[in-house]
Amino acid sequence: MAITSNENPPWGFVQWGLTGVGTMTFAALAFFWRLMLRLETFESTLARQKNEIETMRTGADAAMLRLAERFGQMTDDHFRLRETMGNLATRGDLRDLEDRLVERLDSLSTRLDRAIDE
Repeated sequence: MAITSNENPPWGFVQWGLTGVGTMTFAALAFFWRLMLRLETFESTLARQKNEIETMRTGADAAMLRLAERFGQMTDDHFRLRETMGNLATRGDLRDLEDRLVERLDSLSTRLDRAIDE
């Protein structure tokens, strides 16, 4: 069984050439279409990441401001504490106070003894 073709051989080469060119054109169009989809996905991902970075940056800036404020408060508290500790009585002051109290109690007990004896 022989296959017979009603076409002329030159038209077969033209048809083959047009099919090849069409296939290559559609393949290039499909490639660029997929490339554009990937670029669009990449662009949206990049925009989302930029937003996340900006959000983290503003959060970090706010945290740094709070940290600086707390550090200032701690420094103030530290110096106030040192000032308060400087105003507290020392051991020598407490001994002097104890001695004065003992003297006053001795004099008071002496006066009470005299008052009771009289």
